Amino acid sequence: MALNPPALASGFIAPNLAATGNIGSGVPMFSLGIAIGVCQFLTTQSKVMTVDVGTLGVGTGLIPLIVPSPLLSASLTAGIASSGLMGTMAPKFILGLTTGLITGWTALALLQTNHPTVGVGTGVARIVGPTSVPAIISGFSAAGMSGDGPARMARAIGTGIDMTFASFIQPGIPIVGGASPMGSTGVGLGTVF
Repeated sequence: MALNPPALASGFIAPNLAATGNIGSGVPMFSLGIAIGVCQFLTTQSKVMTVDVGTLGVGTGLIPLIVPSPLLSASLTAGIASSGLMGTMAPKFILGLTTGLITGWTALALLQTNHPTVGVGTGVARIVGPTSVPAIISGFSAAGMSGDGPARMARAIGTGIDMTFASFIQPGIPIVGGASPMGSTGVGLGTVF
């Protein structure tokens, strides 16, 4: 299954927000806004870059996006605190959002990579792209949330996403393809889908 807003919102973000006490009629709309922005940022605006080692050849890789929960949680906490939105419900909100995004990414998002100089081996991946803040604001707007309050929350979440992927690396990208007896290193490129 590919990373898409309806599945991420209704299958992962909304249920995890509800499980941590974030309930109300606006949760589905809020979850969809986050999902639209996150999906736009990861699948359209960002690229996957790898550093590879193995044998000479041409290969490809495919692996789920696995982001450590403490990394995302700490980044979202910093983003929300920097926007002045830290309150008594913030820790539960951050836990619900972190769990929803992490489980959603692991279940839905795949890193697809191409490796022009390594046929069989392994790579270490990073996700690089512009800031996610405009994508999250756009997602909120597409879900029907506009104004200063939603824009402030979108900036806080976008800042947390940016901080997460600024320090994120995913080791162990398997590279499969044509092999030779000669060793090789190189860089690969790919996408999140």
